[in-house]
Amino acid sequence: MSEEDTETQEERPQDTNSAPMLSGTERIFVRLTFWQTVLSVAGVFIAVVALYAALTESEAVRQQTAAAVWPFVQILIADYDSGESAGFTLSFTNAGVGPARMRTVRLMIDGEPMRDWTQVVTHLGGTLDDKVGRSFVSDRVLSPDETVDVITVTDPDLARQFQAAIADLENSISYCYCSIFDECWLADSRRGVLDPESVEDCPDFGDETFQN
Repeated sequence: MSEEDTETQEERPQDTNSAPMLSGTERIFVRLTFWQTVLSVAGVFIAVVALYAALTESEAVRQQTAAAVWPFVQILIADYDSGESAGFTLSFTNAGVGPARMRTVRLMIDGEPMRDWTQVVTHLGGTLDDKVGRSFVSDRVLSPDETVDVITVTDPDLARQFQAAIADLENSISYCYCSIFDECWLADSRRGVLDPESVEDCPDFGDETFQN
């Protein structure tokens, strides 16, 4: 091979399709970039997990706190009829562990909404006198274990009318109450007051709202 051919081969350009070689500094930089990306992704994942754990714990604490102040309002009926005398008492009691904010009440007798105890007594054929004791339940707070006698009747004839009205399944009483966290329940005697319905807000019974 001549000296000219040797020079020609040395002057030929390198194959442009071959991958360029990285220097040591460049390889170190690539490795650092890769691990920085891995650490960034891991950091985001850990942050998401921590946020989820915090939200879950917060919800659990809220539920525990709500359960600690859970109200449960029931209706109690006490009556008797010995033949010569009869009596009737309708009460509301809070059997829960937290205060109950009584909101709306609706009382239906013979398909007609009752507005107050005066209308109820009149509808049942009685008169308001010292044999009829009344109290209010709407828009009041019942403490745990507190019981309110909303109507007490010692007149025998009127007491029997109340007993008959309560025994008639067509008649009903609905009431709604809330906890201090504004969790509300609607109870209806036609569905069984031991299984109240959880509602977002207490209903507005409008003209059918019982005022006492």
